[in-house]
Amino acid sequence: MYRIFLLLIFFQYFVTNSSADTERHIKTLYGNDDPLLGSGNSVQIHADEDVLNEETSGNHRQKRAAGPTTDGITTKINHLNDTHKQLMVHWVGEKSKVVICLARDPAPIIPSFTTVNPSAVYISYDDGDTYQNMTDSFKLDNGSYATLEKFYNHPKYNTHFVFTDIRHNMMYLTTDHGKSFKSVKLDFTPSDVSFHELQPSTFVVLDKNDSNQKFWITEDFGKSFRLGHEFVKSFYWMKDSSDNQQLLLQRFEPNGLSNIIFSRNLFRSRASHIYTTNVKDFFFKGDYLFTTKVNAKGDTELYVSYKLGKQLLCVFNSVQKFRSYYIVDVTGSRAFVAVSHSDVLSNLYVSENLGGNDGEVRFTMSLENVFAFFPNLTWHDSWLHHISEDAFADVYKVEGLSGIYIASKVISKSISNVGPQDLASVITFDHGATWRPIQPPAFDVENQSTGCLIRDNCSLHLSQKFSQLHPETRTVTILSSKSAPGIILATGVLGKNLKGHHGVYISLDAGLTWRQTLRELYFFNMGDHSGILTTVKYYKSKGETRHILYSIDEGENWNKTVFHNEEMRLYGLMTEPGENSTVFTMFGSLPEAHQWIIVKVDFKNVFNKTCAESDYKMWSPSRTEENRSYIPCVLGQQTTYQRRMPHSLCLNGLDYVRLVSKETCDCDVLDFECDFGFVRVGNPPHCIFDKTMTIYDPYKVPPTCKAGQFYNRTKGYRKIAGNVCMGGFESHYLPDQVPCPFQEVDDFILFAQKERLSLYNLKSKSLEELPVKNLKNVIATDFDMSTNCVYWADIAWDTIGRQCFESGSKVEILVSTDLASIEGMAFDWISKTLYFVDGVRAKIELIRTDINHSGRMRRTILDSKTLSKPRGIALHPQHGYMFWTDWSAENPSVNRANLDGSNNITLFGKDKVDWPNGITIDYIANRIYWVDARRDYIGSSDLHGDGFVKIVSEVEVVSHPFAIAVFKHDMYWDDWKRNSIFTADKDTFRGAEVIVKQLTGLMDLKVFAHGLQIGTNACTNTTCPYICVGMPKNKYACLCPDGLVAKNDKCLCPGDAEPLANLTCPSVEKSCGADHFACGNGLCVPKGWKCDGEDDCGDNSDEAHCGKETCPPSFFICGDGKCLPHYWKCDYDTDCADGSDEMTARGRTAPTASSLARTAGVSPPNGSVTERMTAGITRTRGIATPTAPRHVKAMNSIVCRGP
Repeated sequence: MYRIFLLLIFFQYFVTNSSADTERHIKTLYGNDDPLLGSGNSVQIHADEDVLNEETSGNHRQKRAAGPTTDGITTKINHLNDTHKQLMVHWVGEKSKVVICLARDPAPIIPSFTTVNPSAVYISYDDGDTYQNMTDSFKLDNGSYATLEKFYNHPKYNTHFVFTDIRHNMMYLTTDHGKSFKSVKLDFTPSDVSFHELQPSTFVVLDKNDSNQKFWITEDFGKSFRLGHEFVKSFYWMKDSSDNQQLLLQRFEPNGLSNIIFSRNLFRSRASHIYTTNVKDFFFKGDYLFTTKVNAKGDTELYVSYKLGKQLLCVFNSVQKFRSYYIVDVTGSRAFVAVSHSDVLSNLYVSENLGGNDGEVRFTMSLENVFAFFPNLTWHDSWLHHISEDAFADVYKVEGLSGIYIASKVISKSISNVGPQDLASVITFDHGATWRPIQPPAFDVENQSTGCLIRDNCSLHLSQKFSQLHPETRTVTILSSKSAPGIILATGVLGKNLKGHHGVYISLDAGLTWRQTLRELYFFNMGDHSGILTTVKYYKSKGETRHILYSIDEGENWNKTVFHNEEMRLYGLMTEPGENSTVFTMFGSLPEAHQWIIVKVDFKNVFNKTCAESDYKMWSPSRTEENRSYIPCVLGQQTTYQRRMPHSLCLNGLDYVRLVSKETCDCDVLDFECDFGFVRVGNPPHCIFDKTMTIYDPYKVPPTCKAGQFYNRTKGYRKIAGNVCMGGFESHYLPDQVPCPFQEVDDFILFAQKERLSLYNLKSKSLEELPVKNLKNVIATDFDMSTNCVYWADIAWDTIGRQCFESGSKVEILVSTDLASIEGMAFDWISKTLYFVDGVRAKIELIRTDINHSGRMRRTILDSKTLSKPRGIALHPQHGYMFWTDWSAENPSVNRANLDGSNNITLFGKDKVDWPNGITIDYIANRIYWVDARRDYIGSSDLHGDGFVKIVSEVEVVSHPFAIAVFKHDMYWDDWKRNSIFTADKDTFRGAEVIVKQLTGLMDLKVFAHGLQIGTNACTNTTCPYICVGMPKNKYACLCPDGLVAKNDKCLCPGDAEPLANLTCPSVEKSCGADHFACGNGLCVPKGWKCDGEDDCGDNSDEAHCGKETCPPSFFICGDGKCLPHYWKCDYDTDCADGSDEMTARGRTAPTASSLARTAGVSPPNGSVTERMTAGITRTRGIATPTAPRHVKAMNSIVCRGP
């Protein structure tokens, strides 16, 4: 039989396609249809083929019985004595208490070769307590019974039904819920029927059997029909912009394509309006009309319009071939579309606003390798072509909430006959911007550890359409309801894919977390607005049952009750759509022979009370990571729902109306779309400049901009129309307010070269050395544009200095104590603080640059509790963030914290970085960029670590990058191996070129221009007694300098004493704290204030004896008391300020620095002073390995000898 079945299938295909080009008939557009019956109250139940007997259908009078009653649960049993294979059930609803059942056999594969049994109709008028056999109402003229295929219910006038028999061209009409019928013999085949939404007597019929595909219209409920049109492929009702019901037809044309036409008078005249031409396929979803067309290159393109508006081209950010489209979902003005690219590859795309931008609707990649099936196009060698005639995508929209979807993706490569082992489940909470594995429960239903962790590639996988159809699984799909927001029931598997041991899982928080509630396979449903859950054993190959399980505490505990005195094979568990009732209906048969039995169970009496106001609480779907919600709001509003508290165990009731409130949300990226001139890329998506717009500069200063005014500089985003979000991360995406320049200022790069600081003018292409003297080994640098001051850190002097070129070019030493190896620095231009990274002491500290007393309020932000080997640093004062890199061999990382050091998190760890060096911020696009000196790449992400992308990797010009800077369209970086500074496009790496070469000793690099170092934060209008730093979301923090402790919003001295007027601390019992210096006058100052050049004690005792330190063994003492490693003595390189380290070189002239062959990469003798050093680079066969130090005092082979 199996072989014959395959042969017949093939034969049918051959006959159908023998007279035409097969490719021409392949459909290019499908979608999830909106319910045709208005309320969507119909279900179709199939009896399993292996339990059906060979008897023909019987229209016998059914038996009715009252079943067992337990704990107030009432049961009604109806034996239909019907052996049909399918049962279509429709709850009419609207308090009509009418349920209609159509029992039939499925349509044969080849109609002329198979006899089809007549159908039967059963109707209940008492909400399913009893059923009347109405089959006698469907007799044919010859006395036999009709073979009904479908029935249609008017979406508004629910008393009106149309039953169709396409084998005999009959139609049966009722206007009283089927109490009486009128039969109509037709001259055509009623293949499809659809009602006019507002007129009870008007419906249309499409005859698909006629070679001309005629379209018929009746306006008197079937008494008469008129021909509306011919050659109609499909049709849809829709409301135009004036809310008038329009009828759209897709009409075949001689060229093999179609036109979309419509009529404002239901085609009473042949005159019609052509909406669009040369259409290949047509689909209508919500208020949006989708069409496919073939362009001049032969590519199939998708178009969309709102109602009958302008057709907009859908543009996808992919170079793949687009073969067919499946409209998965349209919510609001956003669409999900699955696209077939090849036999086994389909991708899921999400649109921007379907209203379009510049005449196009842009779609971005949402999920690669989504599972989708397109008949005759995909999975040709799989079982699917024998099971499904319909296209589908395994994407489930969670009902009752917005933006949450669950999808199956293909995880295996090179497969053709796809199975459960080839698919895995993922979930999105933000309209497809990001997808993640589904969080597995930590414990199973028996409270045993599941051992399933996402980091081990183990997660929860949920059954959808694929698993429902698969012959070996045939599992129940996901269930959620608008009446129960946030509650999801699903059949699931723990593991790496969809293959495994099934169980029933429940989520109470919209899919964030899950709990296993039952083992094995069950049918499940919910009622009473999720106040009750029910399950019954799912019969697949065995498993008869007479028990139904129910839970009134959201699946924590299950109770069992008997519904039948014999074991049954169950094929479905239903409740009236809407999931508001406590009545559940089961469909099945006894094991010995298939005859439909309908069992109705009412659980109303298991509740001991009706819910009161105190039994409810408000709930909203929200989960934050790193202070960022990944369940987004809708147009800036968060919906909050009233939900029964889990252990209230009370009845909501049919009349319960859920309270719903809306709150304005904080803004985030999904509240914005790309501004003009920008396109969305990546996953999650972000906006970058459209490189094809060669004549448009979004950052150009407007010609009308006058000094003293401001202009808006785009960040590439604009708020979506109608979005009402406020605050949050709004400032990340709204335009910057940039002051109009008083005079044109050239952009320039500031970079360090050990003994010098240099400036490269990006406009004039000129190089200039800054007039800063006596530099020895500058590693880090920064610049204050408002004061024209340059800052640097010199690891030879172990000092941090500053020189302001508008105040006499005097060098100031800002910090000279407690420094070991300053690896990076960053300037906060709003708070006027300077952050610096000490790699050896594993600290990030700050000082104030706008004062010259109190040790400049030096403050430790992070220390070795958080840091290991910190390197680069970048600040975003406007948004309150600090970013840094860490070279730890065990845990290299790119990190973020607030500017006060709080909320420190790792954005990227060992899986992404090895030797992260410099880091910078693109202050326009609000993204970070960094370089990795081992993996040799330039990476980027947004400020939250999302949207990671490698801009470039493993190219010659990025062979050992050290520092990086970004401004406008470009990025700049230096490279130790190439001794050059390079530039390239920051998004695409196009136009990479060297801008300055032959630069030895390159270290830090930063770019400066008009429009940088702008903006404000909460510190702008706030006064803190010591230090103010900006915080995220326009907040601020007041900090205490080291030595003082924050208590009750005050900075207190040791012993909780308040500082004196000059900010010094009183001694406690004539002693100072461990972090304080004891002044001669009895006062205490923080140790960091000692020897800072300022009299902080008032008696100058904190500045006495400075420079006369005792050096450790093996160190050399300079004349000014400075301690240097002994091997720096007599190396012909002056290291002491007074030159005393070279004074014993008698009879010799020390060579200049430029005359020495510096060799960074030579370790000091005997491995001493290793606290100063971190790993350098040796290249072997193109692989970077750590050997020599990165920053080491240059040495040569000349030895200084005494007389």
